Amino acid sequence: MYWNNPERTLSPVNSDLVTLCCRLLSAGERNKMLNLKYIGLKNLYPVSFKIFSEHVIEITGELPAKENGFELFRDEDNMLLGQYGGYTTIYRMIEGGIQFSDDGSVWIPPEPIPEPEPVPEPTLEELREAKVAEMNTLQQAVIQSGVNVTLTDGTVEHFTLTEHDQTSLVGLQSQVAAGEESIPWHTSNEGEHCKFYSNANMGLIIMQAMAWVTWHVTYFRDLRIYIRSLETKEEVAAVAYGMELPEKYQSEPLKVMIAAQAV
Repeated sequence: MYWNNPERTLSPVNSDLVTLCCRLLSAGERNKMLNLKYIGLKNLYPVSFKIFSEHVIEITGELPAKENGFELFRDEDNMLLGQYGGYTTIYRMIEGGIQFSDDGSVWIPPEPIPEPEPVPEPTLEELREAKVAEMNTLQQAVIQSGVNVTLTDGTVEHFTLTEHDQTSLVGLQSQVAAGEESIPWHTSNEGEHCKFYSNANMGLIIMQAMAWVTWHVTYFRDLRIYIRSLETKEEVAAVAYGMELPEKYQSEPLKVMIAAQAV
């Protein structure tokens, strides 16, 4: 080894990185200022270094960018620490320094992330149909939530009207028409068992249920026509389920039902 002879250079057989790391006594000493001289040139430049990757060394300091390879000397006694003749490619210019590679590689900036395509503004027609779909969903939810029915003894019970419930109630109409007195049915309370309802009460349940469904189906159909007639996006956005429809968009059946509710 050549610790005490600054006139001799390190063997070119040894790896430059290994040689330099061995010659610098500690990680802290690596941060001390070194002198860099490009091969074939005379000027010395005070620098510091770090190993950036397997084939890249980072040199920081005020120095020109040359692709000659370089030598590093210890600052205090100008002792030669290593020869880096293979680092002849400028890998990347960085703030305050240069990165050199010994395998010809250069830094390639990552592809920029493309800006997302702007979401096109929905057309008036698209907003209308979106509002129709929204109102249809609400209509179905309101129907299936069910209806309160006042029974013959004055008690009020709530009955859901899912599609299955509606189908079953239509089937029970024949039993009511046949005069049966004990007809099994159930309230919306899942914690209660089915029970028998009198003919009169079952008739009330079916009548109120069918009226509830008929009202909402009729109202929605008129509401849909009204939505598709609107001329501005603001008007479409203002539509809410249950709003009062302008009279010109009320069908005759809807007008009759509205009048009956007012009595």
